Amino acid sequence: MTDPTTARVRFHEGSSRTGPMTWGQRAIWEVIRWLPPDDDSLNQLGWASVESATVAQVCDMVRLLVERHESLRTTYAEHEGGLVQHVASSGEIEFLITELGPGDLPAAVAPLGERIRAGAFDNTAGLPVRAAIGLRAGVPAAVAIAASHVAVDGWSFQIVMDELRALLAAGPDGAAGLHERSQQPVDRAGFEASEAGVRRERRTLEYWARQANAIPASMLATTSTPEQLDRDWAHIDSPALALAAHALAGRSGGNTATALLASTALLLASCLGEPEAALRVIVATRFKPEDEELVGAFNQNAIVRLQLADESAEQFLTRTARTALNAYRHTEACPVKMEEQLEAIARRRGITPGGYCFFNDIRFSAEERNVPAPAIDPLKLPAQLEEALARTRLTRPDSEERQSGAKFFLFLDGLRESCALTLCTDPRFLPVSAGDFLQELEHLMVRAAQSPGTPVGELVDRFRRRPQGTHHD
Repeated sequence: MTDPTTARVRFHEGSSRTGPMTWGQRAIWEVIRWLPPDDDSLNQLGWASVESATVAQVCDMVRLLVERHESLRTTYAEHEGGLVQHVASSGEIEFLITELGPGDLPAAVAPLGERIRAGAFDNTAGLPVRAAIGLRAGVPAAVAIAASHVAVDGWSFQIVMDELRALLAAGPDGAAGLHERSQQPVDRAGFEASEAGVRRERRTLEYWARQANAIPASMLATTSTPEQLDRDWAHIDSPALALAAHALAGRSGGNTATALLASTALLLASCLGEPEAALRVIVATRFKPEDEELVGAFNQNAIVRLQLADESAEQFLTRTARTALNAYRHTEACPVKMEEQLEAIARRRGITPGGYCFFNDIRFSAEERNVPAPAIDPLKLPAQLEEALARTRLTRPDSEERQSGAKFFLFLDGLRESCALTLCTDPRFLPVSAGDFLQELEHLMVRAAQSPGTPVGELVDRFRRRPQGTHHD
């Protein structure tokens, strides 16, 4: 990659607008405030190939997206009256433009993408978007966009990238083929302050209060502060997990993420010797037609309580699907109110709050989430699972990150021919290493897929009998 030049393109759309932050924006704002000032780990990055467009045309397409989606031109501030968002009506987008190096396009674009992704955004001033164009022989070959997580969550960033790809495919007149503009975050904030929004928030807070009053203390209690102890990280790439998740989803009527959520809760409760587990699931919260295409930070938390019972693995998975759907309906509320309520309930129960267990499916595109299930022959499945187990890869990432407010954080990174999971744990919470937990999760799901009628108690019996390990390097 050669040294880049820069180009500046002006945007102008409507009038400036100001309103309170939405619940989703507030949730990310609180996380970012917890991080070090220079932290850029939440920055979003995507790129698209360019088949036939000039530099000016690519710049114009990005300009159109910034004008189309107010969150891409919004800054945020704390005033005496509360947290506000301010939508700019005009400004400049800066593009880095450079000749790419040799080799295949994804590898050549990577350094350019990292250049615009790196560095914390100033969410109180300036545009929450950075852009770059990679050239080959002076002609655009790729365009990359980085965005602040306060401007977009993972789901809505995929909306932006999908629209950019549609514009690139259609050419200069491609804007006519885009969907009508969706609800904007300032409009969403208006709903949240309305009578209907207040009712929805009240239902959510009441639901969370019922769960917090009943879940085991271990699911609410703090274990250590970030300054006291590093986190334990592990990553598994498992074709067997993918095959088992598809098989279990097919039998229970749920999806693969629900199969993984259920299995994680079952194993976590058994590991801790608890009768149930409570996992916080990060949900896209796009339940209404007007919310479906909203571009902005919109994710919120659900709390999914799963009790162990005398039932088969298949029955447990089916019950998990129903429980999770009900939990997802109770996610919309001010995150600060939710956390304050949790802490108050925990303290009334004699618990020092501060550590929670999370499950986060970070597959955002429809292509990722709607992978067709493989054809599964129950007679061949046991042998296929055993063969797939031989291809499992378990690694320990070198990470110094600590997830805010979490002592157990499982990421579903991808699920195609293989299932990719990353786990971050507080070693003072979990009596086994993160790597051991992922291996046991694989074993549990493989066994459940091989024999879905197995009682859940038998599924975790091996784990209960095994010597409880401790954190190790």
